[in-house]
Amino acid sequence: MTVSSLTNIGLQTSNQNASSSQSAASLSQNFDTFLTLLTTQLKNQDPTSPMESDKFTDQLSQFAQVEQGIQTNKNLENLLTMQGQQRQLSALSYVGAQIEAVGDTNWHRAGETMDFKYSISPEVPSAQLQIVDQDGKTVYSETVTDVSGVQSFTWNGKDNSGTDQEEGAYTLVVKPLGDDGDTFKDSKGKAATVSIGIVGKVDSVDIGDDDIYLRIGDVSVPFATLTNVKLASNSDENSGTGSTGNEGDDTATDDAA
Repeated sequence: MTVSSLTNIGLQTSNQNASSSQSAASLSQNFDTFLTLLTTQLKNQDPTSPMESDKFTDQLSQFAQVEQGIQTNKNLENLLTMQGQQRQLSALSYVGAQIEAVGDTNWHRAGETMDFKYSISPEVPSAQLQIVDQDGKTVYSETVTDVSGVQSFTWNGKDNSGTDQEEGAYTLVVKPLGDDGDTFKDSKGKAATVSIGIVGKVDSVDIGDDDIYLRIGDVSVPFATLTNVKLASNSDENSGTGSTGNEGDDTATDDAA
């Protein structure tokens, strides 16, 4: 089963092809209506008082504009189709590349680490990081006290007891904490903002009707959410079992919920 990398983040997409086809159908309908009206008018006009030449020229001009509009619409559709095909071919080169993307769900392979990046409102003093499995169970958590700027987090695939977790999709949850250890809120009672991204190597590419998706294991990453790409020839091989972001961070491990 494929899991989206965007479990907590809505992604709005528009069906441009459907919109374009709708516009073309509407334009063609207007064109047919125009021809019907013009021919009916010519057939039924008073022979003793025919249409004035300037009005007839004006209507022919409108006829030409409608015809050109239809052709322009067709050309734009062809251009969009070609761009889509080129984008699909380009996406194939991402297989094997290391990517960063907006999202909070990543794929964990047995014996390997799993990487995330996150950022929190600068006024937040600390945060709790939780790794949650697809059943909603928190399998690992830790508290970090340096959350300034963009932080990286590498999970070693073990729970708080040191037990290896099964291969699968896992979600990072970041909970900003105040000085009192409760959920952070500013002086106006407003919660802190949190942004999360995933880091991983692309295994395959799915080409859907509405978008292109890069697959990390069974996690599907929308192409539009990419923020950084290192092609296979340039990407560095990551290894190790480290657990926290910036080097020198003061971290404390919590018991899993």
